[in-house]
Amino acid sequence: MDISKIVVDVRETIGEKTLLLEWRPSFSYAGGVKGEQDGIKLTCLSEKAGYEKIDIKIPGMMSLPFEFNNTPIPVVFEEISGKLWQDWSNKGTVKMSVVAKGIKPVEVRRKVQLNG
Repeated sequence: MDISKIVVDVRETIGEKTLLLEWRPSFSYAGGVKGEQDGIKLTCLSEKAGYEKIDIKIPGMMSLPFEFNNTPIPVVFEEISGKLWQDWSNKGTVKMSVVAKGIKPVEVRRKVQLNG
């Protein structure tokens, strides 16, 4: 079976919320030559996937739609999907390629302590 034909439930695999660690521009490649920026790539930490780092691409988005000061924050992705592929340069390791249509920070409720 062609591994790319396997349907992956990304939300079930990585969870609803992930922790955004960093982001960088994503570029198109043609014939091994780097082209123009075509989106962004985000590195997130997934608690549900055993605290594994997951790279998620958002094509067409050139920067984050919110302020990010390089301090990890919880985020959710819109219309996330993925597929499996094999990295033959790394002993055929199975990897997951993930794309999304958007990203939003999760509101973190702060506990307020009242004295008195």
